[in-house]
Amino acid sequence: MQISRKLLPLLIIMILLFPLNAQVENQVKSKSYCTEIGRFDLLFDSDEIAGSYLLKHKNALGGIWGKLEGHIMTGRWIDADGQGDIILTFNDDYSFFAADYRADDEPEKWYKNTWHGALRPDDKAVFTREGQTYTCE
Repeated sequence: MQISRKLLPLLIIMILLFPLNAQVENQVKSKSYCTEIGRFDLLFDSDEIAGSYLLKHKNALGGIWGKLEGHIMTGRWIDADGQGDIILTFNDDYSFFAADYRADDEPEKWYKNTWHGALRPDDKAVFTREGQTYTCE
């Protein structure tokens, strides 16, 4: 089979523009944190974060979503107790966070530094870090 000289440049351009093995790297990163109330799973997609947690005392799922700027996520939370604003502040390698949050029905009352999370260090369901107990299940 011979390729026409007129089609050869077009074929070369197509091969360069549309490589046969082109793959887009997945930019979404998943992290599972252990917190005072249990497991907290987060998805990081560029500057967006979304996640879920189990609100054990209500046996219901809760969720968060927001925008990440540097090491600070500003966003919203919703669960069986209500909904409101949340700020997660991560350390440099995102292995730990501290949260500040408030409910929409009490917008003037911020709960500062009252919820924390750390990446699970091993396969144990519970661990202690700097005097704080974290649950992973």
